[in-house]
Amino acid sequence: MRVPSNIFRAYDIRGVFGKDLTPDVATIIGGALSNFEQDEYCVCHDTRFSSPILAKALISGLLGAGSSVVEAGAGPIGMAIYASKHLGFHVAYITASHLPPEWNGFKLFRGGGDPICLGDIEKIRTLAEKGVAWADLKNYGKSKEREILPEYYEFLHRIGSHKGGLKVVLDCGNGATSLMLPHLLRDLGYEVYTVNCDADPRFPARGSEPTPDNTRYMEHLVKYYKADLGVSLDGDGDRVIFFDENGEPLTPEQAAVVMLNRLSRAEVAANVECSSIVDKAVAARRGRVVRVPVGRIFMILDAIKAGVELGVESSGHFVTYKGVNLDDGIVSLLFMLETIETLDGPLSSYRVPMPPVKKLKLDVPDEKKFGLVEALQEKYLREYQRVTTLDGVRVDTDKGWFLVRASNTEPVIRITIEAEDMETLQDLENKVTRDIKQLL
Repeated sequence: MRVPSNIFRAYDIRGVFGKDLTPDVATIIGGALSNFEQDEYCVCHDTRFSSPILAKALISGLLGAGSSVVEAGAGPIGMAIYASKHLGFHVAYITASHLPPEWNGFKLFRGGGDPICLGDIEKIRTLAEKGVAWADLKNYGKSKEREILPEYYEFLHRIGSHKGGLKVVLDCGNGATSLMLPHLLRDLGYEVYTVNCDADPRFPARGSEPTPDNTRYMEHLVKYYKADLGVSLDGDGDRVIFFDENGEPLTPEQAAVVMLNRLSRAEVAANVECSSIVDKAVAARRGRVVRVPVGRIFMILDAIKAGVELGVESSGHFVTYKGVNLDDGIVSLLFMLETIETLDGPLSSYRVPMPPVKKLKLDVPDEKKFGLVEALQEKYLREYQRVTTLDGVRVDTDKGWFLVRASNTEPVIRITIEAEDMETLQDLENKVTRDIKQLL
């Protein structure tokens, strides 16, 4: 059977259930994964309708190709990371994270917490397309069940030092964190008011991905309960949005600047798309910013490699407590709570204003987009002093910056512009769009 090549992405495997990601395809992927690295795999999943189905199919493939399996059932992605990083299992976690209900996929980890991604995903695709080498009857893998969610729960209890007492409005988005996060926070001594904390695979309230637009109800709830903090998580629990005591959402960068108050050293890993407010806050503390490419995988790996205490991704992923559980959103929440407990005033008093920001998406054919970015790199290296070519090309000026990147998944060029004022923002937009048109 043919396995659709489009489901194999840079950081994971994902597609629409029943269309390009079926139980048959999942079985083949399980076999290919076992051929790629035969080991003992922990298989667990989020709370989508199709997740248990795909888990069983993937397990069949793993067993049939000779790998043994520990079935851990449903839980947030932090449980999967814990099973990999702290229990030493290779892990396959079935989820589509923040995508709509009809989507699903696989996030993969080696024992020790290293994500299986990029070139390794390509190798798994090749093995799946070539045809799985199935084991003979004597060499099939063995399967057993293990309740890892309670172990993960106890692990979270041991992270940080929590005084409790804060009021928290918790929005699990009907996702996998609903299974244990309300109870955990209450167990730690917090006064918790819940919304959308019943696991529902339809994500009926706001969809799986929390955004400032679809979580407007948090402003009312935070004010109504006179809470110290509001928090919304995505379907598997690795993306998080924080809200201050006025119900106003913080950008990931604003949240990171608040978290700096809890660090012993102001050392932060931030992707090239993150706002300059991070650089300014770190510079004020005589620290350092390690810039990384856009993508949670790069932020995770580079933050840990650099030994920094905090990592921030502009999409809402954080690495806290020196990467103790990678970009686990629950751990990020625990770190924010511990930070707020040390502040001398409410969260809003530590909010740094965001400068004007604009994001653009220009249609550019796949065969031209990467060459265009390379041409811009050469041009701007000649024209400007502060140029970063880590991921696309970022140019920093005295009054702002802009970033131009080629999308890895679409025939588009993505542009992010930030400036001190709207006039400079428009000037930078005119400059970069004019340069792109001239080079096309």
